[in-house]
Amino acid sequence: MAGARRRAVLALLASELNRPVPVERLLDTVWDGAPPPTARAALQGHVSAVRRGLGDGLTLLTRPEGYVLVGDPDLVDAKRFERLTAAAEEAAGTEHAVALLREALDLWDGPALTDCGSRTLTGTTGRSLDTARSLAAEQLAERLLAVGRGAEAIGDLQTAVTADPLRESAAALLTRGLHQAGRTADARLAHERALARLAAHGRTPGRLLCEAGEALNPAEASAATAPAGRGALPRMGVDLVGRAAELQLLDDATLRAEGRPVLVTGVAGAGKSSLVLHWAHAHADRFPDGRIHLNLRGFGEEEPLTPAEALAAVLGWLGVPAGEVPADLARAVELFRARTEGRRLLLVLDGARSAEQVEPLLPAAPEPVVVVTSRSRLTDLVVREAAIPLPVAGLPEAEAVELLARVAGPERTAAEPGAARRLVELCDRLPLALRVTGARLASRPAWSLSDLAEEMSDQRTGLAALATGGALGMATALGRSVRVLPEEARRLFALSGLHPGETLDSGDAAALTGASPARARELLAELDAAHLVLEALPGLFQVDRLARLYAVELAAELPCPERVAATRRLLDHAVRAAGAALESVTGPVPAHGVSARALETAAQALELARRLVGELVRQVPEPTVPERAADSGRARLVDRLSRTLEGVRGETAGASPGDGTEVSDRAVPEHGVGERPAPGPALPADTAIDGAAPDPLDRLLDELVRGAPVELPPGRPDGTRRRVAADARAVPPPAVPPPAVPLSVVPPPAAPSPTGPGAPSGLRSTATG
Repeated sequence: MAGARRRAVLALLASELNRPVPVERLLDTVWDGAPPPTARAALQGHVSAVRRGLGDGLTLLTRPEGYVLVGDPDLVDAKRFERLTAAAEEAAGTEHAVALLREALDLWDGPALTDCGSRTLTGTTGRSLDTARSLAAEQLAERLLAVGRGAEAIGDLQTAVTADPLRESAAALLTRGLHQAGRTADARLAHERALARLAAHGRTPGRLLCEAGEALNPAEASAATAPAGRGALPRMGVDLVGRAAELQLLDDATLRAEGRPVLVTGVAGAGKSSLVLHWAHAHADRFPDGRIHLNLRGFGEEEPLTPAEALAAVLGWLGVPAGEVPADLARAVELFRARTEGRRLLLVLDGARSAEQVEPLLPAAPEPVVVVTSRSRLTDLVVREAAIPLPVAGLPEAEAVELLARVAGPERTAAEPGAARRLVELCDRLPLALRVTGARLASRPAWSLSDLAEEMSDQRTGLAALATGGALGMATALGRSVRVLPEEARRLFALSGLHPGETLDSGDAAALTGASPARARELLAELDAAHLVLEALPGLFQVDRLARLYAVELAAELPCPERVAATRRLLDHAVRAAGAALESVTGPVPAHGVSARALETAAQALELARRLVGELVRQVPEPTVPERAADSGRARLVDRLSRTLEGVRGETAGASPGDGTEVSDRAVPEHGVGERPAPGPALPADTAIDGAAPDPLDRLLDELVRGAPVELPPGRPDGTRRRVAADARAVPPPAVPPPAVPLSVVPPPAAPSPTGPGAPSGLRSTATG
């Protein structure tokens, strides 16, 4: 590392030859913006070492503001290069200019400053030097092309294009040089590759590249680079499997759009872009004035296109030279709408991040059709522009199995039909996940589908099994969706990996994050907008399997204290919700009777609590766990509440819900249902559950866990029976039920049930009170 630091010191001082470099700049550059407290002392040592190693003609001096390397500029290659290229620009004769440029370019041996020891210096000074090298190569090429010697510039131009693939001037000169050398096929290939690189980045070719293409073959080039021609759509790529319903919906929506955008949205990996491109190619005859595809880069590694950049690209396809695109966004929008008015044109805006990115690209006239794809629901676009939403989810099971068979081989899926169906469910029936799974099987003929399904069903390895080793894995795709979320929503998504269930509500989210229920509801809406959860019912959000696995991975990366605190809050919330729901059921009989919704709420909350009981043991290192979860107060309370719920269910199981009328059921015994088990061990009055500070909930838990008698309320004084109204909503109970509420303890069934986190719904803990 010391050698790298010294190289960085020398490289920076040499790049600023004969100019003082402040100490602060040296510290920032040599340590890439993060100098440690000892950096100043270390810098003095590195400067001394550099000073000792300098050859003749160079001297390193100390100045009040920093250090300066003094010497002849020709002793530093970068400075000599600058002198030679400057002289070539002023040279009158071609031969003299060519000689100077040749000498300048011969000083190079690979990209500038790649091993200088400082990423900061490589990214600033190194990049500037590489650009200067490309300019020198272009200047040499122009001189040589002018005298018919373009072939001599091909090597330098290829280097320039490799260093900066999006540099159109270099690509255009390379095309011309190859063509002048008689290598027309290579020239066409270089030109086509340049166009493809630009299209992949949402950019339109400029005048130089278009003219270079026209010089190859005017007829062919005009078709290839036509501003809004048939060549503007990317190829369809892989075959589309299924999606007949979605294709019909897309067709219908575009026919009735009348200027409104059609919005195709869905989770990462759902195949939105493939669907739209397949439809666009199949309906080319509807758009004789052109079909344009623009990647807005809303969820990629690069920064998203700004509205101005997107407009410039589309206007280029519409025949507006780059130099004539207005810099003012409003004027550019006016020009775009004037150019598209009355034209039967298709504009596919792929990967939009926000409505603001799309709105400037919406034509004013009804004839052009705009189709937008996004991982976000872009609700603002629906509200403001009346966009027609077309959500895309996973494939139906039969189509998902067909897609898996096409990639893995039909004989493989036919031999193990059950495992094939299991695999498609483990993939959430998403096309990307299915293709990755099929590709793994196709490249490994000895694997069985059952073995792969077993690996993918493991929560620890399931998502890793859907990685490609490249950029197409499901974790990568989901990560790009999560990365663009606001910070609070990202945190909630990561914390949701601690939740053992498949659904979340605002109470769960509030417990996980510590936020208010109202704020938690807003954060869940943000996750829903990003298709990371789905609001299956009002206020109830479903988390699909692959998203849940990714959340589990993110949760595992959180600091242990944060995981523990969130798990404790979630467990307290689950116990509190169960107790509150049971209070509404087992307290004094309300006027509207027992609510079936309250029973269900209690069951769900208890299931969550049961699955969380052992979670604290896994979250906290063993030395800091005050008591095992199976013996903890919360575990015993959960079991007691669970048996109480079973008793309440038994009370109402034989009742037929009516419209507020009396129903016949058996009378409630005066002292509860069934025998009462032995009470749990008493705890000291000031003991807090699980070692937490005493609070109202802990006091309630403490009193319940002590084993105080808990009974169902007796029958009404007049002897009438309990009313049961299955559809009535329970009156919300107080936040902390009074500890004196009598509850009934019902013994568990004779057959033991599986326990612990991950147990199927309806199974309860075997911990006893």
